[in-house]
Amino acid sequence: MKHFLTHYKKDCLYLSALTFIFAVLAFFRLGNTYAPQSFYSATPENRDIVLDFGEYLDIGSVQVFLGPYNTRHFSISAFNEVTGAWEIINGEAVAESVFAWNRIDLNYSLRYLGIVATDEECMLGEMAVTGCDGRTLLPVNAQEYPALFDEQDTFSPVKSYMTGTMFDEVYHGRTAYEFLHGLPAYETTHPHLGKELIAAGIALFGMTPFGWRFMTVLFGILMIPAMYLFARALSGKPFFAAATAALLAFDCMHYNLSRIATIDIFAAFFILLMYYFMYRYFAADLALRRFDGMAQALPEKAGRSAAAAGERAGKGFLPGPSALPLALSGISMALAVATKWTGVYAGLGLGILFIWYTLTHFPKKQVLRLLGFCCVFFILIPLAVYTLCFIPVVGYTPYNGLIDKAIRGTWSMFDYHSNLVAEHYYSSPFYEWPVIWMPLLDANDEVGGNLVSSISCMGNPAIWWVGIPCQLYVFFRWIFRRDKKAGFLCISWLAQYVPWMSISRITFIYHYFPAVLFVFLMMGYTIERICGRFSWGKKAVCVYLAAAIACFFLFFPVVSGLPVPKEYGLGLRWLKDWILVL
Repeated sequence: MKHFLTHYKKDCLYLSALTFIFAVLAFFRLGNTYAPQSFYSATPENRDIVLDFGEYLDIGSVQVFLGPYNTRHFSISAFNEVTGAWEIINGEAVAESVFAWNRIDLNYSLRYLGIVATDEECMLGEMAVTGCDGRTLLPVNAQEYPALFDEQDTFSPVKSYMTGTMFDEVYHGRTAYEFLHGLPAYETTHPHLGKELIAAGIALFGMTPFGWRFMTVLFGILMIPAMYLFARALSGKPFFAAATAALLAFDCMHYNLSRIATIDIFAAFFILLMYYFMYRYFAADLALRRFDGMAQALPEKAGRSAAAAGERAGKGFLPGPSALPLALSGISMALAVATKWTGVYAGLGLGILFIWYTLTHFPKKQVLRLLGFCCVFFILIPLAVYTLCFIPVVGYTPYNGLIDKAIRGTWSMFDYHSNLVAEHYYSSPFYEWPVIWMPLLDANDEVGGNLVSSISCMGNPAIWWVGIPCQLYVFFRWIFRRDKKAGFLCISWLAQYVPWMSISRITFIYHYFPAVLFVFLMMGYTIERICGRFSWGKKAVCVYLAAAIACFFLFFPVVSGLPVPKEYGLGLRWLKDWILVL
């Protein structure tokens, strides 16, 4: 009991400390809690905006905060009081980013400014006019356009991730907003549970940078205890669980994906859970088998009593201790698949592990009953959850009911991904991911003077590079030592990585993240072996973890958006393709 209490106290200490530290870092400068909330709809009947400044002023720029329609076009003119005609300043002005401030430079002296939205639909959250000296100028007739000038305090002359969307937030954050307002869904290339989770954060905190990122932060934080529990189940000791969870907590990519409103952190969280619960199922079943073996060795009367208890447990759908984790694994898989199709890849690996274990531990007469249980939790429930995630989707071609909507939506996704032909400077093939050959620049903004706010999606070099020899060691343990834990981790990693080798469309380094979760677990496995074999092992591990944490904070400015001199980011270009600032 004393040993148990000691471990319990350490578990609480390690887990709470790591979770708290990551939560503080993740919420640090997450994004503004305010943004324009009322919108002006520019329709064919209401597309002309005429602003009167009362006198001639030197207008530097017009900045518009777009609503859910991207790449809106405008014709901008100035009224010539001498000729009585409108003179076009910029007939092809464009504002591209949704839910972000878009700057249109004018540098023109005028009193009357005409803005015509030339698209069929255009929604503007707010408009800010600045002088050539940078001052914000309010038209004297601003009351004629209340939706455009009622939230001037939300305008920031400095554009950054703090004030608007970045990278794929223009797809996922936008679609989450559309779900809440019953609008046609823009992003329909992935299942929709992840965007529905983002919508929950928007419902709580409004359509603001903080609001659309809140749920990803929450799930990123929850991954810390999930990883800790997984590593604890593998090793059985708090120190190794804490070391493994620390690798996740101070990984740059985990930090990045936890702070951007995309669906990848949700998919990774559910994938981690589905493998964790499957491992717990294996452990619970093995414990039950050991119990049965011990019952055979007990004195006759006690042995009969214990055997009868085991027999009663075995007469159910599944033995009691094994049923719950197996069911939770299936439910987690359902949530993963309803978030992103990478959950299907993960499910294949889970199936391999399950079949491997079943064929080596279960007699044939129990297999059919077990398969019946699995059909419910790994087929029927995932199909139901996947179908239900299509409920808020509007905008597909005509359909008959929810099931038809899900089928048409699924076919649309498959058609998109199988026929996608695109190029992107920051794309990278699967074989470059483990060495972090090409980070992905999510955002880069000049915020004053020589300061730059940049956000790069990349791994922590001190963790990812050290993880490669650890992976080789774990594969060696599986192949040549027949270590079943090593085999579980290797198959889990392969299931997240190998499918990408056959993908023809462009890919990015963040696609590797679900596989990296199992690299961390492999590193924890290796750490345990080092500490068990060498007297100096624990001290060496502590030194390494300190170095990995130091490396995280070295790269922290360029993965968090913290404004730093441009030279700082250029100095971190350790590999030739590392463009962390522009």
